[in-house]
Amino acid sequence: MSQFIHTDVTVVKLHQDFIITGIGSAASVFERNSLKFLERINCLIGQKIYGIVPLKDSSKFLIFGGKQFTVICIDCNLNGDTNGLNIHRHFKPLVCEDWLHSATWVDTNTVALLTAHNAVQIWDLRTQCILSQHFSADNSILYSGLLLPLQDGLLVFAGTVFSEVIIHTPLDEKPLHHLKGHRGVIFSISCNPQKRVIVSTSDDRSVRIWGINPNKPDLLSNTTEYWKNIDIVCNHEVYGHTARVMRSSITNELIVSVGEDSVICFWGYDGKLLKKHETHQNSPIWSVDANNSHLVTGGGDGAVILHPLSMASDYGQEESIILNTQTPAIPKKIAFTARNNLVILNDIDSAIHYHTTNTKTTVTHKINHGSTYKLLSVSSCKQLIAVADMSGKLDVFAENCKEDCITRVVDTNLNEKVLSMQWAGNRHLVFCGDNGNITVASSVNSTVDIYGDFVLPNCKERWLTAAAMDVKNKILIVGDRCGNVHVYVKDQKNPVKTFNKVHGRYGPTSITIKNNEFITTGRDGTIRYFSVNENDSSLAKYMTSKELEFQWVEKFIDKEENIICGFKERIFVVYNVQNNLKLIEVSCGGGHRSWDVVRYIGKVGDEYDELIKLVYVKNSEICSHTFQLSKIMSKNVINSSHSKEINCLKSFKSNLDKTISFYVTGGEDTTLRLSSINSDLQIRDEIVSKHLSNVRTVKIVDLEGSIIVVSAGGRAQIRIKLIHISRVDKHLKASSQELIDYLIKGKDKERKNNQTWRNSSIDFDPETRIMDVDVLKQNDKFLIFAGCSDACLRLFSFIYKPGNVTFEPIGEMRHHKTCILKTTCVNFLDKDILITCTTRGEVSLWDVTDIVSWDDHKPFFSTITNKCGINSIDTRVTCDNILIATGGDDNAIHLTLLEFPDLNLSGTYVKHRWSTDKFHCSQVTGVKLVDDLLVSTSIDQRVTLAKWWEEKEGIRCDFQSQIFSDIADIQGMEILSNTSGAITVCVFGKGLEVVELPK
Repeated sequence: MSQFIHTDVTVVKLHQDFIITGIGSAASVFERNSLKFLERINCLIGQKIYGIVPLKDSSKFLIFGGKQFTVICIDCNLNGDTNGLNIHRHFKPLVCEDWLHSATWVDTNTVALLTAHNAVQIWDLRTQCILSQHFSADNSILYSGLLLPLQDGLLVFAGTVFSEVIIHTPLDEKPLHHLKGHRGVIFSISCNPQKRVIVSTSDDRSVRIWGINPNKPDLLSNTTEYWKNIDIVCNHEVYGHTARVMRSSITNELIVSVGEDSVICFWGYDGKLLKKHETHQNSPIWSVDANNSHLVTGGGDGAVILHPLSMASDYGQEESIILNTQTPAIPKKIAFTARNNLVILNDIDSAIHYHTTNTKTTVTHKINHGSTYKLLSVSSCKQLIAVADMSGKLDVFAENCKEDCITRVVDTNLNEKVLSMQWAGNRHLVFCGDNGNITVASSVNSTVDIYGDFVLPNCKERWLTAAAMDVKNKILIVGDRCGNVHVYVKDQKNPVKTFNKVHGRYGPTSITIKNNEFITTGRDGTIRYFSVNENDSSLAKYMTSKELEFQWVEKFIDKEENIICGFKERIFVVYNVQNNLKLIEVSCGGGHRSWDVVRYIGKVGDEYDELIKLVYVKNSEICSHTFQLSKIMSKNVINSSHSKEINCLKSFKSNLDKTISFYVTGGEDTTLRLSSINSDLQIRDEIVSKHLSNVRTVKIVDLEGSIIVVSAGGRAQIRIKLIHISRVDKHLKASSQELIDYLIKGKDKERKNNQTWRNSSIDFDPETRIMDVDVLKQNDKFLIFAGCSDACLRLFSFIYKPGNVTFEPIGEMRHHKTCILKTTCVNFLDKDILITCTTRGEVSLWDVTDIVSWDDHKPFFSTITNKCGINSIDTRVTCDNILIATGGDDNAIHLTLLEFPDLNLSGTYVKHRWSTDKFHCSQVTGVKLVDDLLVSTSIDQRVTLAKWWEEKEGIRCDFQSQIFSDIADIQGMEILSNTSGAITVCVFGKGLEVVELPK
């Protein structure tokens, strides 16, 4: 029985106040306004849902997918209270002889189905029997189809493999129309008879908009006679996608298409592309549905996202700000104040306070600076505005909230050269001058006091790009032009801690201090997280990083550090970090110009809404864009996760809250994720980090309340993280610290050895992959065994102590001749034994109890189990033998019982063997021994439970039960719990699913 699933969303439906999704074989219902999860029901058996068809003026829904269909009923009480939702299935799925592409209701008790061989079946739901079946004269294989109910029959739109759409009725021998023009198979067909439009999408990346021209306008569009007397022409052939176009939807105002390129295209009926919107983390968008106000999409990343349709036409309110000043001038610097007014520096030495309200008035303040190089900085509260020039002239203005004006509160000269100036909070200004001298000044009334003097370490461009201060703990954190981050404490000129080159060559763009951590952003596309020790700032640690879709990451514009802004080349971007959603895109020319952004609650009409306002200087003009978020912001119904296959998974629970399960997963999308699933079965990514290539394997080790995570994969990369779960405001918070990032082959620069192309040597194995790792704790250190694709078994030593982390390679062993697929450690006879498995089906056992020299180490026993590669292994150790279970590419499961005469490793032999290829019909990717039970899974999406025991004649293993999983391309499984009545298993591949196997 499936308890939880997160995989490709194959169908979504907007119906009244509900959002209904088809994920695997189950349908889930959400409340549209609150996005609250209401109920989930298993509809089909071993088949994914591809269609949800509501019966008009009824609570019944026709569900179909694969070769099955059924009917469910969604009832809520008479008051419309969704808390009283009741959902049930009318009958077990009925199985057809062919794949189903479309379905519709004929009447309350009759449905019509369109099969993959262009046949229309009419079923009676009361008797659950076929009433009739109509075969088309054109027996082409269909890739898509659409059934349109008419008053006097059915209309069939058949999307064929031969690049055309055939329109016919079941009772006519000849087709009514052939829609030709596509140069690929037809993936979807949509039709709106009232708008007289048909939309088809294809493998050729095009969207075709067909117009319906009736020859007899007096005929009704829902009659067969009407469709016999029309001409259908292609009004527009449009291209907006860069990959296959999978689905389309027609609304009153526009046409929506989605594709494998993770893009939503909004089209006008005139064929004009209104907007392109990227979403779903670059994974394919498999499903779409729309009404006249909202659009919902389901993607390959497992997410369901609700979009307002207004996002297609609402580009925000754009205006050009004209300053009504007596003397014309060119604006140079611009910034928002606390009341969302503007402060503008121009080229004639003036500071202008511009009221953005209806008054549009300006107040000019002369600043009398001698240098043309001016700096403008606004405090965190945005009430203090500092203006300085290179010679050290400083003016500070304060905005009066009551009178809505600015007043000069400081007018002084610092008598030193100023190269950069930043506010560090609300009271302290940080100046950087010649030779890296840093001065922190604080203002008291109209005077300026020096808080402290510091020195920036030597670097190529020795000035600051960002600064922040923790006044309580007397900590100053700055970032320089070379990408370094320095931590200072009061009364010490030199930094107590330096993080070298954590950002690119342009340096950090912002630093935010919150609680005992600080966050930096940079123009290298990353957000980096650090921790600070209250008692000793020198113990500040780099924790982790997050990579975003755009290169120039500027700053957070909310207090929760969730909404961030930046630039993707010439486009200004606002991004939701938690939900991986892009909120705003506007072309403004790039971030090298003076600009500012503010997020606030404003009145729109008679209601209040969340607004984001952007201002920037372009072509000596001030431009403004105001965005109403409710019109453009998408919302996650189901959160996203991996966009490609999950290769490895480990789970654990925190003692702080046993109702929340944590999953550490690594996938083909090169990300390592820590995700949580709560008691409401809602998934959320807590931590996301990236490898250079795919993540093949992950292991976790419990360490005094924290978790050590060892991950490895492509590019021969090993990463080690320390994950800590803490409770913050009644919620669990996960934090991670990056301990090790190691490349066996070295970085690109190291591999080339700084040699020219003439002198560099050729690396004949540049893409070594680590296929599996296991971790063995010995005394105060960890031994990490890595099986690699170059047939080499590598050993590393890892020692972790707070403030001291060491990692070093111990040696390499080239005993095996082919790729090592699996490594696992067991303890037997007080000895540590390593087991390795290869692509030739070889299983080798190594004594790794006391390793003196790894280079000449040899296995003490080897045997052949499978005929080819071993994808999974598990062991069960008793007092005098070891049982090894293996599953591999030969579709077989092997049980091998090893005997140890006189409890001596040197005399190891195989006592019994047992194998079968009857449990699965494709590669076995997971085997687990649980007490006297064997659990296995395979690419065939089956999870099998068997019982084993030992007899005198050998090992016996009998089949017990089997269930189907909805996860495609299963890569493995993890045992979550083992009770007296059932075993709970998590299978993973293209997504993950938690299933329960009754004993």
